[in-house]
Amino acid sequence: MPSANPGLCETCTHVQIVRSSKGSSFVLCRLSEVNPAFRRYPALPVITCRGYERGGEGPALHEREPPS
Repeated sequence: MPSANPGLCETCTHVQIVRSSKGSSFVLCRLSEVNPAFRRYPALPVITCRGYERGGEGPALHEREPPS
């Protein structure tokens, strides 16, 4: 998870954590792929979001490593 407090994104089903090859991590909102009203990389912490849906045990389920 990114070092900044992600707010609602931490438990949202639409979050995906993207890790760069340099070790940085970013919060990607997957709703942005189908709805331009959602920012691809939202400003953190997200304290209100009309697309929020509580997910499982956190964003570790949605982590993605950068391409090699």
